Amino acid sequence: MQVKQAGGPALQSAPMTLTHDLETPVLSPELLAHMARPGPRYTSYPTADRFGPDFGPVQATDALHQRAHSPVAAGQPLSVYVHVPFCESLCYYCACNKVISKHHERAAEYLDALETELALVASALGPKPQVSQLHFGGGTPTYLSDAELSRLMAMLRRHLQLQDDAEMAIEVDPRTVDAGRLQHLANLGFNRLSFGVQDFEPSVQAAVHRIQPEFQVQALIASARRIGFESINVDLIYGLPLQSPVTMARTVERVAALRP
Repeated sequence: MQVKQAGGPALQSAPMTLTHDLETPVLSPELLAHMARPGPRYTSYPTADRFGPDFGPVQATDALHQRAHSPVAAGQPLSVYVHVPFCESLCYYCACNKVISKHHERAAEYLDALETELALVASALGPKPQVSQLHFGGGTPTYLSDAELSRLMAMLRRHLQLQDDAEMAIEVDPRTVDAGRLQHLANLGFNRLSFGVQDFEPSVQAAVHRIQPEFQVQALIASARRIGFESINVDLIYGLPLQSPVTMARTVERVAALRP
């Protein structure tokens, strides 16, 4: 499972002091002090602090061409992240780039723009670059209809060569899918699901405007296993309103029982 701090960025790394058996990390006061400061969000790459007015379309194209003609880099497969920014409702903890809308027709225009961008990037990288990892995030990727997800996968396969053993992951809002939708994701080639749970406590869910009963998540994970997904991830967030060490421990226990 992944555990994130509410609205929190990734923290800068620092050397970690280990015990003599090299197994148990020691969180020293110095290490904690080093980590207790803002850093760029880890969910975008390059991270936001690397973007600026000195890096524009020309520099981006040059970087892609440089990779395409590098004897070392050109032979290495890519990891591709696709951001679907749409959500039907706002989760109050969210700091991601998102568009709140119940007008699903807006997704078609976004896919048009995405296809243009994909064609530009792929052409700069040379003939059908290999991809070993594909991840759909958001927003809510499952905001897209089955037909739109099929269209998106078709355009990716048109411009990129997804390896047979590629890890293909998608973030799933349990409120937006059922067993039939999970089967469609499997048919498209996805082999890893990341369920956004955040917290099982009803009071916490109400406080962050994200109500999803535990039984709903249980049923979806059971369906995912029956369909054949062997990699199932659960996202939790700490630092939400009304959470405490006691309530968080209860949530972690209940997630552990689901065996993600």
